[in-house]
Amino acid sequence: MVDPVPLTAMGRFNHEAAAVDPRTGIVYLTEDRDNSLFYRFLPAWPGELARGGRLQALAFRDRGFGADSRNWSGITFPLQEWRGAEWIDLDRVEAPEDDLRQRGKAKGAVLFARGEGIHFGNGELYFCCTNGGAAKLSQIMRYRPSRFEGQTGERASPGQIQLFVESTGAAMLNFGDNITVAPNGHLIVCEDQYTSPVMNHLRGVTPGGELYTLARLHAQTELAGACFSPDGATMFVNVYDPTKTLAVTGPWGSFPA
Repeated sequence: MVDPVPLTAMGRFNHEAAAVDPRTGIVYLTEDRDNSLFYRFLPAWPGELARGGRLQALAFRDRGFGADSRNWSGITFPLQEWRGAEWIDLDRVEAPEDDLRQRGKAKGAVLFARGEGIHFGNGELYFCCTNGGAAKLSQIMRYRPSRFEGQTGERASPGQIQLFVESTGAAMLNFGDNITVAPNGHLIVCEDQYTSPVMNHLRGVTPGGELYTLARLHAQTELAGACFSPDGATMFVNVYDPTKTLAVTGPWGSFPA
């Protein structure tokens, strides 16, 4: 038995997903709210999260861009435009009033539309914003950490964030949720939509940001947890209800990049 230990320094908010940069031990966290923030946790001791650390929220370094990535009221974050990042320290992170995102926004943190799945790939990470974009159907964000991530040197050489994909129609991407990276470098995105027709898909995304349909589930239920076996030969994906895990084999590594 292991005693549960609350990681209070990592903040009280509507936690969704987390990814760890293996180089630094920094933890990146998404929040499933319409007005969510994107967080990072700088552990005092990498790999020992219970020993505390600092919680921060992402802001655009150039505040002239505003602080909203959702594109709900006009295009404020153009597709595939890189922007320098700045990370804002958050206080009172246990937030008994569940107001951490509002206080972070007041300090200049960027709003995201329902942060969901996140995956750390080769030196960069991707995360889904389920109802982001002008069509409110999905966005995928891409973040490249600074080579001085979490250190004083990152001010001169900041991390970079990009709106990598924005869906313009349900046939393109409809409520992207969980996300992973295939052996060939393509993203695999699980849909979790509840619109008509009753259908969820696995969508592939090329390194250039082009989408294609990989699989279709004719059911009103969520696809989730896509991941690959260590040898890259099998993709596993979960069906939420009725609960089952599917194993899909194929020449994943030979798909053209």
